[in-house]
Amino acid sequence: MHTEHKTAADVILPENPACRLNVVLGGAPLLGRLTGIGRYTYELARALVASQIVDDLKLWGDLSFLDAGMLERGDPTSEGPAGLADKKNRGHSGGLAVSARAFASRSYYASMVYQYVSGAMAERRLRPLADSHLYHSPNFIMPHFDGARVITIHDLSTIRFPQFHRKQMVVLCEGGIHSAIEGKVHVITDSFHIRDELVNDFGVEISRISTVHLAPDPRCRPRHESECRHALDALGLSHKAFFLSVGTIEPRKNLLRVFEAFRAGRRASHFDWPLIVVGASGWKSSREHEMLDQLIKDGLALYLDYVTDETLLTLYASAGALVFPSLYEGFGLPALEAAACGCPVITSEHSAMAEFAPEQTLFVNPEDVSSISDALKAIPSRSEFGSGFDVSTQAAARTWVDVAQETSDVYRAALRG
Repeated sequence: MHTEHKTAADVILPENPACRLNVVLGGAPLLGRLTGIGRYTYELARALVASQIVDDLKLWGDLSFLDAGMLERGDPTSEGPAGLADKKNRGHSGGLAVSARAFASRSYYASMVYQYVSGAMAERRLRPLADSHLYHSPNFIMPHFDGARVITIHDLSTIRFPQFHRKQMVVLCEGGIHSAIEGKVHVITDSFHIRDELVNDFGVEISRISTVHLAPDPRCRPRHESECRHALDALGLSHKAFFLSVGTIEPRKNLLRVFEAFRAGRRASHFDWPLIVVGASGWKSSREHEMLDQLIKDGLALYLDYVTDETLLTLYASAGALVFPSLYEGFGLPALEAAACGCPVITSEHSAMAEFAPEQTLFVNPEDVSSISDALKAIPSRSEFGSGFDVSTQAAARTWVDVAQETSDVYRAALRG
């Protein structure tokens, strides 16, 4: 487990009680189904407001301010927030932004037009707030803003693996990353892994970077088999007798090797568990889907695409193991949430996940099929996993209020310059 202490750059001086903390948070990730950065934006914004960590929070949605009341309409004890893509959660401005972003996604040129228009709109609407607010971009979009700025760089996959992303996404993210690197923007990373990449490969001063680890969904917890029985019966699954894969179906998730290792294990009768795959289809994933379709035809796997939060939490709590040997992650939230639900985890060595993974985690060489295969083979035979996974780790107990508090420390550091 990663035990690195915070650097001097992460040690924040006591705040001045007389200093108000006003923030404009980029709300564009809230304009669709909440996955990845959208979930980060929602949970951070909700914690900042609910815990009164900031005095004023505004959500900027590319073309206009969004209704911050949406943060109150999401119920973290139910199915979870659907984002502004859900009609019940969006007003006129939110609906306009959703439609505009749908247009922008159609082509590279439509995306460039959208970025030009949204950039001009942001500069005009945000200008009056430069003296009173800080701007925090939770993704790679950093509009012109004359006040203090913070950007969260979750990972550098568009630079590391540009071939696996749409052209407009590569251009957008590269622009945001280089703008942050070259400007006087304070950077937040989710892991020391990404912080070190920025320092070693891009020459960013470590004093401009703060690492703030994420937190699991507050509903993550181990669940008794009786709690999971209804959902498992509907899917034809047995408790603690299936492998689970969670994440977008895309090349960097390393699913081709996972599928190969899984099929080899079934063929050699090392286990008889099925593989359950959860995740939306990503860019350039045809080979992954071909292999997955064949596993499904052979009765070895089940593809669930997108599932509700409650279903995912039930799968985490009842899976025999999460298989997550990704080639590259900025943090790897599925690994943390699975562990917090009492699920054994198979993940990549020397990765961001190694910073928070419990001791029982099985680490593999993600580029070695036999390494993944050995881990799959080991899980069903390890008696210590039979009664659940030890989740008594600091990372699993972390909350989004902790994340919000540490993020507010970064805000105050950025305001001090």
